[in-house]
Amino acid sequence: MNDQLETYREIGKKIEEYLRPATFPLAIKLVREEAEMPLKSKRPDADLGLQNFICQNFRMARTYGWTIAVTEKDCSCRLARAVYGWDTEEESARWSHEFSVGLYAKDLKTSKKLDEHLYRFDGEYAGLVISPLTRTRVVPDVVQIYGFPAQAMRLIQSYLYQEGGVLEFTSAGKIGSCHEGVIKTFQTDLPQFVVLGNGDRVWGGAEDHEVMVSIPRGKLETTLRGLEATHRAGLRYPIPKYMNFNPGFQKAFELLARRRAGGTLVKE
Repeated sequence: MNDQLETYREIGKKIEEYLRPATFPLAIKLVREEAEMPLKSKRPDADLGLQNFICQNFRMARTYGWTIAVTEKDCSCRLARAVYGWDTEEESARWSHEFSVGLYAKDLKTSKKLDEHLYRFDGEYAGLVISPLTRTRVVPDVVQIYGFPAQAMRLIQSYLYQEGGVLEFTSAGKIGSCHEGVIKTFQTDLPQFVVLGNGDRVWGGAEDHEVMVSIPRGKLETTLRGLEATHRAGLRYPIPKYMNFNPGFQKAFELLARRRAGGTLVKE
């Protein structure tokens, strides 16, 4: 087991080496029973004395470096509870539409259109464990990397270097990290580019500039090989800007600039 964990920790180190993300990439494991959760994992209910949103735990794990275990009794987000199967489908659907109409949708009919695009669990998973990938205590089902769009671009390039084509994704502007970033990624077994929604930003602490790429376990090696190969070929992060040119100005601005340059600009 330790050798298996070390394999994923090394993948985390490679991702950090090539992408330099500001926060830890996350290993996320879905568990059917609480007994599968690592000992000493932090629990929102037991250790923090609160129920919170899953996206809050993503933020704590990726900035504090904690391993956090989340179950139904830890989660107060009705939208997350709906897609994880922790509330009855009828109850969760009714609440979701009551919440969305007038906020995310103009009317009930419009709100219900989202139901056709949701990925759900039926309560088969008791919860999930979230752990920093470079020190993960679980074998991940999904890995999440948060960062700038340019860093997401590099991951997309890396996967497609091996697989070809395009990476298709969907977004509702809500339930991003817990739904698209875990359930959809897991069920489709395909990487996802995730536009983080209001929940992720208001309660989950995601910054305005952040997006996320989630990768299922079965596609990690493929993505890493592509990341290494494209890096060697010259696709790098930080993006190397082309600077081999003579700077120029509009004529009127150039005259003013030369007067004010104080030697910064060399006169011909």
